[in-house]
Amino acid sequence: MKKVTFNRFGGIEVLQLVDAPMPTGDIIVQVKAVSINPLDWKLWQGEMKMMSGRTFPKSVGIDFSGIVVQGNGRFKPGDEVLGISSIFKGSSLAEYLAVKDVDIVHKPAAITFAEAAAMPVVGLAALQIFDKLLTIKPGMQILINGAGGGIGLFAIQLAKKAGAVVTAVVGPAAMEVAARLGSDKVINYRDERILNGGQIFDAVIDLSGKMDYRHAKPLLKRKGIYINTSPGLIEMIASLFSGGRYKLLFLKPSTEYLEKLVKLNLETIIGGRYSFENFRQAFEEVKKGGVVGKAVILL
Repeated sequence: MKKVTFNRFGGIEVLQLVDAPMPTGDIIVQVKAVSINPLDWKLWQGEMKMMSGRTFPKSVGIDFSGIVVQGNGRFKPGDEVLGISSIFKGSSLAEYLAVKDVDIVHKPAAITFAEAAAMPVVGLAALQIFDKLLTIKPGMQILINGAGGGIGLFAIQLAKKAGAVVTAVVGPAAMEVAARLGSDKVINYRDERILNGGQIFDAVIDLSGKMDYRHAKPLLKRKGIYINTSPGLIEMIASLFSGGRYKLLFLKPSTEYLEKLVKLNLETIIGGRYSFENFRQAFEEVKKGGVVGKAVILL
């Protein structure tokens, strides 16, 4: 079977499409689609060495959808599924993938394989923001910075369902979709600086990695909360001295959250579709920014 791997840390040039043996395990999935996440290039660039280890070759790809070809009691051949492979040792960018039954759930018939693959990582992140870090009450003023990406477009929908008043900060390409999904105000970050607007919020959710706690504090009400979804060591230390106002998201994949996600019927926005052979182009374009929602590689 074909699989994307890398044998050293580096740029996109380290990625190779190779012939690999069929995986072994209780459940084997024929992969139909894989979506791209920023963690993908953090892994092959070596930014996550402490978690991923230094043993090669390593694989690529976290969330996926596909068809079970070898099953167990819960999943049988022919079942359509979606799920998450190992966060720090992803291996879903391959024609076949071995998984455990806790990694997958049944794909709803109403969504495509591309939509299913685009949901898990960003959908779970958005769910866990509001389940673990921030309880929305009707009328709360929420600022979502970097709302045009995968997490942001799900977060808009979840916040609106809970009754929040949402301000979304996006690039120009995402303005229409952010408004359509329910944002009460949409700000083009290229034309307007949110820091100069004079408004304050009950919560600031930074999904861009470009608005740190220091810059977000003037935008927060006295008991307002700041949420960082891609924390490093410095952010972890800073959060300890915030009096509980600086919260960090550490994604915890679970079957329970996946089941909840697929039942919410959230709209999934796919900003780019690529063939398996064009995987390098897919990563390059997503890494440059500008893809609205998620990009998906189709197998």
